[in-house]
Amino acid sequence: MHTLSKVDFSARDQEGNVVFYVPLWKRRGLSLELFDDYWRDVHGPVCARLPGQFQYWQFHVAHNDGGIWPTIDGINYTTPEDDQFDGIAELSFKSIDDRNTWFQAAAILMDDEHNIFRKAIGYNTNPDNSKTYLDTLVKPDPNGSEHPIVKLYVLVRKQDAVSVADFRQYLVDRFAPSIVKSESLAKFRLHLFEEVDNSRPPAAGVDHGEAVEKNYQAAFELAFANKLDLERFFVSPEYTATTADQPKYLKQISTFPERTAYTFVYDGKITLAGQRASSVAQLIADIGATNQLQPDVEKLMFKGVL
Repeated sequence: MHTLSKVDFSARDQEGNVVFYVPLWKRRGLSLELFDDYWRDVHGPVCARLPGQFQYWQFHVAHNDGGIWPTIDGINYTTPEDDQFDGIAELSFKSIDDRNTWFQAAAILMDDEHNIFRKAIGYNTNPDNSKTYLDTLVKPDPNGSEHPIVKLYVLVRKQDAVSVADFRQYLVDRFAPSIVKSESLAKFRLHLFEEVDNSRPPAAGVDHGEAVEKNYQAAFELAFANKLDLERFFVSPEYTATTADQPKYLKQISTFPERTAYTFVYDGKITLAGQRASSVAQLIADIGATNQLQPDVEKLMFKGVL
């Protein structure tokens, strides 16, 4: 199956009108492999069963070690060790009410957080402040690596002297419309964050609060067919047209490459990975076990859940 298309599928995300976007730090002393396995195959299916979700992805990311994003004087690209996270949970909802329904049901997740996380910082977006501008990826619900696709998650802080409104206007009216014209870019999804709600209590040692000066004000997801297209993008006229103004608006650019991605809820429906865990879903796909997808098996496995 081709992983890219000439068709723009960005409209398929538009019903996810608000987002809960959560960078996650693995627990100290836990191997990255064990963190990945537990978050994907144990924590993920529990979260997938909570009400209100339209989409739920896990993005397992590498640390921001530099060397990817071209540097410009006046912008910081270095991420301190304490700010290096290991994954991002992105949950979208059709409405704020749906998101609140999920929040009210999510206490059960707090009992599990301490098993794998030391820190989980949740960013909310208001209606229409999470938007996919371009998406030529054929598969919207990955369950693992999509090599050779290259995906980056870029978190951004605004310059102190710039208002939130002006920062957002720059990203929405100037940055996004320019870069999405690049033929090298396969996907661009933008989130405009509200300030972190520090009233969320810690959960058994898992920090939910963030100092105001460490808040990010936006994040975006970029995808490319391969590394050649990634490099072509950064020298394209569509991207370079934005570089002169970047230092005026952007204080920090932290780039986290995707290692793998998993989908547990899509279009309001729990996926096979959400039902049975990602590794089991992959085994079913690899064997071609279509009987495992039949309603009688679902009923047997998930009495009253689906």
